[in-house]
Amino acid sequence: METLLLPFAFPFMQQAFVISLLVATPMALLSTFLILKGWSLMGDAVSHAVLPGVVIAYIIGIPLAIGAFAAGMVCAIGTGFLKENSRVKEDTVMGVVFSGMFGLGIVLYVGVQTEVHLDHILFGDMLGVTWTDVAESGAIAAIVSALLLVKQRDLLLLAFDQCL
Repeated sequence: METLLLPFAFPFMQQAFVISLLVATPMALLSTFLILKGWSLMGDAVSHAVLPGVVIAYIIGIPLAIGAFAAGMVCAIGTGFLKENSRVKEDTVMGVVFSGMFGLGIVLYVGVQTEVHLDHILFGDMLGVTWTDVAESGAIAAIVSALLLVKQRDLLLLAFDQCL
């Protein structure tokens, strides 16, 4: 048993494990509604579409999570607007909007000279998180989980009623 627990003697492994646990709860709650609604592509698409928001947040010096949230909301609202105001199918609209946002993010990313490795944001670096990142993720996870639990009935209705 001691051999199995040996990796957790390192602080970076502890931080990676804690942040994984914190993020797992809201993602599990949210993913069920996305699958029921038929939006399984949404999570993957939004995760790529936040790149321009992260790069812009880095450029203007605000927290990267704020930039990611803003870019994700712009993409989600833009997708909904285009779906409602065009004859193009929803999955096609998602593919175009999110691919376009990711492309914009890559263009911005290449143009920024930085000592911070934005590659870790693009590809992820689980072992590079700090306790500050853990606290920020925990706060976001708590807010999202609380909202999902409070709005559970509304989300179930939205998932199963095709008229909405």
